[in-house]
Amino acid sequence: VNCTRNGDGEISPSLDFSNVDPSIHQAILIALHATKTHGIVIEGTSGSTGISLASLASPRGHGVIVVLPDDQSTQKSAFLKKLGCGVVVVKNCSISNPGHYVNVAKRVWELIEVERHYDAYYQKHVLREYCGSNSTLIKTPPKLLKAAFMNQFDNLANVVSHYTTTGPEIHSQLDGKVNAFVMSAGTGGTLVGVGGYLKEKWWENCRRKCQHQSTPPKIVLVDPPGSSLFNKVKYGVAYAPQQSERSLRRHRYDTLAEGIGLDRVTANFGLGCDEITWKTYSNSKCASFGNQIALRSNSCIKNGSTTVSNIFIPKSPTCKSKIVDDAIRVTDQQAVNMAHYLLRHEGLFVGSSTAMNIVGAMMVASRMEPGCNVVTVVCDGGQRHTSRFWNPDFVVGERGLVWPAEKDLEGNILELLDISHQI
Repeated sequence: VNCTRNGDGEISPSLDFSNVDPSIHQAILIALHATKTHGIVIEGTSGSTGISLASLASPRGHGVIVVLPDDQSTQKSAFLKKLGCGVVVVKNCSISNPGHYVNVAKRVWELIEVERHYDAYYQKHVLREYCGSNSTLIKTPPKLLKAAFMNQFDNLANVVSHYTTTGPEIHSQLDGKVNAFVMSAGTGGTLVGVGGYLKEKWWENCRRKCQHQSTPPKIVLVDPPGSSLFNKVKYGVAYAPQQSERSLRRHRYDTLAEGIGLDRVTANFGLGCDEITWKTYSNSKCASFGNQIALRSNSCIKNGSTTVSNIFIPKSPTCKSKIVDDAIRVTDQQAVNMAHYLLRHEGLFVGSSTAMNIVGAMMVASRMEPGCNVVTVVCDGGQRHTSRFWNPDFVVGERGLVWPAEKDLEGNILELLDISHQI
């Protein structure tokens, strides 16, 4: 932009955002005006992680930008906006599509941190609000903005956090007796982190000869319709029938569940699919799953082809196993029935992911001996799902499912879930 003042030519930076999607541009501006630290946190999420990040980052003065797929409840985006986030909603599509919400979040990070598109705007329209109108606009604005892309799906800090906190908490509360850990996977961080810790402790207790259960804890994935992780665990191939060439749609809405199920194997979930080698004799030190996570983190930076399975090569009696042992399918109807049953009999108002987790836990428990401890995670509340999962017009009218009648909830839960035949 050329302008003339007192006969002298003055050049101001051009603020051209014509190549940026309007919704992305608006979200970035919200974050720029919100940050008090020059820092902006960015994430692609189905909602829950974004809400957690915003709850932590906003009070600390950071701007927050969250990119959501459009198959999430409207309560999540509304809540995020109340927290002061810039929110972008995109069509749900495959990760190979540049429009996938994770790819869009990364692109937002690149615009701010790498390409520095918003340095001039930040100096002219934001910093002047704090520095006063007399501050001088310089030709090359300083690189004050710092953007961080959390990348929860492939950032191994995810699985590490559950290996170091959630896993020990569960193990401690049940005095080490965990026969099965059962849950769905959004990123895979909780399932693999907790599962890795529980198995590692079991092998450690075996070497110390203080083990109270004869077999390692069984780690079981719960997978919704349309997700490819079930077949990855069962058969080693990440594929779902909804991905077939004849039926594949550009924008897929295969399940009522939100935030779980994937059409790819993330770095966090991939750790659970690699064989871990455990030493079995008493004088050895077990190949720590935690150490292997750290090694994987380093190798990912230096050489992305390195896997956990070739890091530790034993020369003594060993046993090999994967963290994730098995997978089960849960239908949308089973999740709906379970959620209504929990509200009616337990007073628990749960979301779709929790409902699927509990269905999966009941399926696994029905196959085990009495007295076994089966653990799952209550990871979402129903208050964020009233526009979809708890909306009869959506459940019945758009998804074609059955809204449970009161009389249906008085019967046997295993029969309601159609799993009584498994016992």
